[in-house]
Amino acid sequence: MKKTGKKLYAPKKRGQKDWEMSKREARDHIPALLPPVNDQLAVGMRLRFVTTGNFTGVFTVTSTNLLDAWFVAGSATTAFELFDFVRVKRVTIRALGGTPANTQIPAMSTIGIEFPGLVVGSSAGGKQVSDSSLGSTTPALCTLSPDPRSEAALFQTANGNILFSVRAVEATANPLVGAVIDVDVVFRNSADVNPAAISSARAGLTAGDLYFGGLDGLPLATTQARSTFVRRA
Repeated sequence: MKKTGKKLYAPKKRGQKDWEMSKREARDHIPALLPPVNDQLAVGMRLRFVTTGNFTGVFTVTSTNLLDAWFVAGSATTAFELFDFVRVKRVTIRALGGTPANTQIPAMSTIGIEFPGLVVGSSAGGKQVSDSSLGSTTPALCTLSPDPRSEAALFQTANGNILFSVRAVEATANPLVGAVIDVDVVFRNSADVNPAAISSARAGLTAGDLYFGGLDGLPLATTQARSTFVRRA
């Protein structure tokens, strides 16, 4: 008998997962039992910022600042927050040691993060963390998540309540330029909230374009921590 080179395989048996999927598909196609749909857009992302020459060594961040960090231009001088709600999942800072004017002082960096929890009605535990490094080869690194039921961890509309604060200084307590700040957030939109204008003035925008702002909500020229993303404004 001439061999064909083909192998015969027994048909595969339908597994439990295949059966459950088939059952769900059948259910979802019944006209009287339409499946639910989600009409909200939720985006989780990591925002990255770098401290600039305007950095004073420490600053606080609000939900307005985070919502202003990604916006759409309405005209050359007006812009609106792209999302209506934001919550914080984690904040991370990295910084290399800076060399003070006095060369006898070693290059050093000290960084820190705090979720103060001092806003009335929030249940934060005042979490904070700090780290220091000597030399200019290994960065100081610290990362911190808010308490699960704190204001920072829950979705917030734009307001002036402090969600967290960051700091980065060298050996003589002068601000460190070039510290990298990562903020893991989740953005969400809502049909029930009117688009909010960003909190600080901008100029030279192109209507309809998306832009990234500074971590403190200020424009590129004056922000203490500019976005590493483009386009920035």
